[in-house]
Amino acid sequence: MLWDRKKAEEPGDGYHVDARHLLYPSRCVTRFPVPNEKVPWETEFLIYNPPFYSAERKDAATTDPVGENPMGRTGLRGRGSLSCFGPNHALHPVVTRWRRNEDGAICRKSIKKMLEVLVVKVPHSELWALPGGSPEPGETLPRKLKQILREESWPCFENLLKHSTEVYKGYMDDPRNTDNAWIETVAVSIHFQDQNDVELKRLNSNLHTHDQDVSIRWQVVDKRIPVYANHKTLLQKVATLFGAHY
Repeated sequence: MLWDRKKAEEPGDGYHVDARHLLYPSRCVTRFPVPNEKVPWETEFLIYNPPFYSAERKDAATTDPVGENPMGRTGLRGRGSLSCFGPNHALHPVVTRWRRNEDGAICRKSIKKMLEVLVVKVPHSELWALPGGSPEPGETLPRKLKQILREESWPCFENLLKHSTEVYKGYMDDPRNTDNAWIETVAVSIHFQDQNDVELKRLNSNLHTHDQDVSIRWQVVDKRIPVYANHKTLLQKVATLFGAHY
């Protein structure tokens, strides 16, 4: 299922940017350059001849490429490193709490309250990310989220998801996207209003804070923080939801 183009364009200015980065992530693959005015499929681009790349994956769908990226050209055909052709569905939980000073009072900036968000970072990456991604078939939680939570706490987090608030549903500008495979996500807000919330304390106690494969922290929400651009878009939506600083 594809979301309509109007919804798909909500996060950006109408043209995907990350999906046109010349160097494909972690691969020696270079995209065919696509200028802004040539992104829409309906715009003629006679010399457009993008390379084809599909990573070898045991679990990858074996069907031929079907359909075109709803946001336009990316400069690369094939499946890329994604799991399947067409939309690859993801879930991005935006887990927040209020930023507080030593006295427990909520911090403010320009009158607005300040949020903190739970983010993760893998080795060799300069940017932090939301603990989201594509859940495995039959699973509810994304692999990245499972990686930072102790297994016994997974059911508790699944329960939090049931009471979350959807903040975005649609196309996600991502450097792994291609002309024939792309990410569509559902972003949900899980917010802890009270610093003494039992669920918040349970979450903090079940984080793998000493895992060498991933770093975790509560990051103040601000437009200047080192977080992936497409995740910043989701953070801005959550900040707007709570009338918080961004």
